[in-house]
Amino acid sequence: MFTNLTVIEAIKLFAPMIAIQIGLIAFCLRLLVKNDVRTLSKPFWAMIIIFLNIIGPVFYLLFGRVETK
Repeated sequence: MFTNLTVIEAIKLFAPMIAIQIGLIAFCLRLLVKNDVRTLSKPFWAMIIIFLNIIGPVFYLLFGRVETK
């Protein structure tokens, strides 16, 4: 499927996904610094957000942050 893909085509294909990933990590790290956490410690959540790609930030948004009203 991707055997005839040039470098430029690969960059065009993966750049939006990489940009979304970086944006999601930055957003979650900003929330982590500004707000309290419900479970675990902030350094541990930072490692989860950074090293678990898409799943880490989603876990933080669902389980880690304290809901603000």
